[in-house]
Amino acid sequence: MTAEAYETTFRERADRKRTLGVFLLIAAGAIWLWLAYQLLAPFTVNYGSDRTIDCASPVFYDEGDGKRRSYAAAEGERCATERDPADLLALLTLSVPLAAAGTFQYARGTVALDLRRHEDELAHLTAEHKA
Repeated sequence: MTAEAYETTFRERADRKRTLGVFLLIAAGAIWLWLAYQLLAPFTVNYGSDRTIDCASPVFYDEGDGKRRSYAAAEGERCATERDPADLLALLTLSVPLAAAGTFQYARGTVALDLRRHEDELAHLTAEHKA
């Protein structure tokens, strides 16, 4: 393998790592947006052939005068089971490794390319100084 081919392969690998990191971060971000929507948006629960219930968001619901009612007590069990916190927590747990791996891959590829550019510029300045 020639030096130019090795250099090209190295740069392509570093660029692929950065691209993979971006896609992993986009996937984690999409999960976070979905979780935000699930927590902040009001929704409707359909049950039976023609019955629906309008539910407030799990974050913005009327707690009552005592400010001590739970979401299930305030909105009803059907609303509470539709937006189960365990499901949302599972999605959040899934997104954390995606974000960590994406950050690692993006940083790894970026640092490799930046160091290669620094080395190229240093070699160019050294050659220019000798000339």
